[in-house]
Amino acid sequence: MPNSNCLCSALFMLAVLAPAALAAEQPDPVEARISAAQAKLKTSPESYTAYNDLAAALCRKGRDTEDLAVYEQAEIALGRSLQLSAANYEARKLQVTVLLGKHEFAAALALAQELNRNVPDDITGWASLAEANIALGNYADAEVQTQWVLDLRPGNTLGFEKAAALRVLFGDVPGAIEFLDEANRRTSPNDADQRAWLLTRKSDLQLISGYPKEAEESIQQAFQFFPDSQLGTEVLARVRLAQGRFSEAAALFEKRYTRVKSARNLYDWALALDKSGQKREAEAAFEQFERQAGAETGRPFNANLQLVLFKLDQKNDAAAALALATRMSKERHDCATLDAYAWALYSNGRYSEAKAQMYRALAVGVRNPAYFCHAGQIAAKAGDAAAAAGYQKDVVSFKDGNCPAEGVKALLSGVNR
Repeated sequence: MPNSNCLCSALFMLAVLAPAALAAEQPDPVEARISAAQAKLKTSPESYTAYNDLAAALCRKGRDTEDLAVYEQAEIALGRSLQLSAANYEARKLQVTVLLGKHEFAAALALAQELNRNVPDDITGWASLAEANIALGNYADAEVQTQWVLDLRPGNTLGFEKAAALRVLFGDVPGAIEFLDEANRRTSPNDADQRAWLLTRKSDLQLISGYPKEAEESIQQAFQFFPDSQLGTEVLARVRLAQGRFSEAAALFEKRYTRVKSARNLYDWALALDKSGQKREAEAAFEQFERQAGAETGRPFNANLQLVLFKLDQKNDAAAALALATRMSKERHDCATLDAYAWALYSNGRYSEAKAQMYRALAVGVRNPAYFCHAGQIAAKAGDAAAAAGYQKDVVSFKDGNCPAEGVKALLSGVNR
C-alpha cells in the first residue's frame, strides 16, 4: 500500500501544477499571436497594420494577465501605427481597448463616444461604449449600447459577450451563462485564447452561484485551450477556496503574483495565506500589499477597492477606508464601488447613509452573496429588521453564502437592530 502522505503530496502538486504541465505540451495562444505580429514587422517594418496586430495581441495578453506594463507596450505599438497612418481607424479603436485595460475608464468612454459619432454602424465601437459604461456604473447606457450591438449584427459573438456581462449585473446569472455558451459556440476553433476566456468567465459565474464542481469543470476546459492562462489560474484558485483547499489556493495565487506583481494579486494571495493558516506569511503579505496599494491610490490602475476592504476587514482603520471610498464613489458608481462605500459608511457608524448607498449598489438587480451580507448587517443597524431578514435569506440562498459567521449570528439574533 502506498504511503498516504506521499500520495497526498503528489495529488497536491498535480492540482497546483496541472496548468503548467499542460503549458509545457501546448503553445501559448497569446504569445503565438504576439510572435506572429513581430515576425510580420520584421518583414514589413513600415506596415501600420502589423503594429495594429501587435497591439491587438498585446491587449489579449493584458486581458489575461491584467498587467499594466503589457497595455503600455500596446500603447507604444499604436503610437507607431498612427505615425505611419494617422487616420487608421483600427488603431483608434484599439486605443479605447488600451485605455480600458489601464482602467482609464472616463478617457476610454470619451474616445469611444468620438469614434462612435464618426462610425455609428461599427459594433466594436458600441461594445467599447458599453464596456466603459459598465466599469463606471452607467448601466442603463450600457444596456442601450449592447442592444445596438445585438441589433446591428444579430448573432455576433460580441453582442453575446456584452449581454452576458449585463445579465450578471441584472441578477440573471443563468442567462449570462447561456450567452457565454452561445458566444463560445460561435467562436472559431482556432481562436483558442478567446474560447478559454469565455470558459473562464463561465467558471467564475458558476463559482459565484455556488457550484464549485461545475466551475472546476469549466476552468479545466479553458486550460485545454490556454494552459498557462493567468486569469484561469486565478479562477482555479477561487474554486479551491470554495472547496476548502486553502493551501492549494494559496499556491495558485502565489503563482499568479509571481508572474504579475500587482497589488491586487498580492491581496488575493495574502487572503489565501490567511485562510490556509499561514498567519506570519499572511501578515507579511498584507503589510507589503498596504505599502504597494497605498503608493498607487492616485493612479487610474490601482487596488483601491481591495485597499478599502483591507482597511475595514483587516486593519480596522474605518476612517481611512471611508476617506478612500468617498473619493472612489465620486469617480465611479458601479456595484462594487458602491458596496465598498456603503460598508465603509457602516463601519463608521453612519448607518442611514450606508443603507442608501447599499440600495444604490443593489438597485440594478445584482445578486452577490457578499453584497447581501453587507446589506443585511447595514439594514439591521439602520433599524430595518424586515430588510435585514430578507437579505439574510438572500445570503443563504447561495450554496456557499459569503458572509462572516458573526454577521449571520447578529442578523438572526437581532443584536444589530
